[in-house]
Amino acid sequence: MDKPPPEAEAASQALLSRAAFADADEQAAALRGWNQSYLQLSRGAFGGEVRQLEFSGLRLFVESLRESVYQTGKIREGALAVGLPLQLGGPSVFCGASSDAGALHVFSGTSGFEFRSSRRHVMLGLELDEAAWRRCGEHDPALQASLGAQAGLRRLDAAAQAGLRQCLTGVMDAVEAAPDLLHSPAVRADMVDTVMAQLGRVLAPAQTGRPQAGGTAQAHWALIRRARELMHAQLEQPPTVLALCQQLGVSRRTLQNAFQAVLGVGPLAYLRAVRLNAARQALKTAPSVTAAATHLGFWHFGHFAHDYQQMFGELPSESFRRFH
Repeated sequence: MDKPPPEAEAASQALLSRAAFADADEQAAALRGWNQSYLQLSRGAFGGEVRQLEFSGLRLFVESLRESVYQTGKIREGALAVGLPLQLGGPSVFCGASSDAGALHVFSGTSGFEFRSSRRHVMLGLELDEAAWRRCGEHDPALQASLGAQAGLRRLDAAAQAGLRQCLTGVMDAVEAAPDLLHSPAVRADMVDTVMAQLGRVLAPAQTGRPQAGGTAQAHWALIRRARELMHAQLEQPPTVLALCQQLGVSRRTLQNAFQAVLGVGPLAYLRAVRLNAARQALKTAPSVTAAATHLGFWHFGHFAHDYQQMFGELPSESFRRFH
């Protein structure tokens, strides 16, 4: 029997699920590897739902609860798990601290976590396996060590948290609407890259306004040139920022600082411009706009159309009709 192509094999390892529960214990077991238990506190018929998406070392989930529960658990060693409240219908307490919608909930840590939810509770979660977490956290090992050491609330940059929240819900919604998107290696890679970039902004917001010494500026420019060479050598399927960091032997933060200092935009924004230009070229021969977009790793077609129009002054559909 022929071995399936790598992209089909990787896509088959993705998991997309949605389940409703009428029992708190059953819902507690829905997140594998969390070793958690739920004790219902408020009176009433329990109801809950868990939506999950897993691929490439990431797990995204949205958990809904109707009735307050007391959660205890412990994430498997080496993983990072964080949560962003989407709805808190009343008071809640996380690891002894009063919780609110503006706090980042860190579930991972050697001590485990405890959480008393509100009666109407919706949590957006992100879990990374050890390899993915290390790739994201390499920009700041000290922050990675402190953030992953103990569960608890973290007060971090509000705008970055909002960006992460929008990013994670966007990935979930896109895949639920079109699961076949995950068959595209470029789409999976871009989704991971986008999530990692947003998480990086939450954990260590970029600092601006620092003067650059001459030697540092030259080093930044040399790094930019090498990065651009790698990007433009693979225009058919440009590398992700993560792949660039691995090939260049630098951290995401180092590459971010270099692009920001020299070009005034981050590597993700520059790479998006490269991919938009490549998509414009692909529209000349592609059978459809969707085919051209997914080939270049674009998975949110509304954002793609908006960004394309901003870049070129016309919608991709208009370009397609004109080219054909």
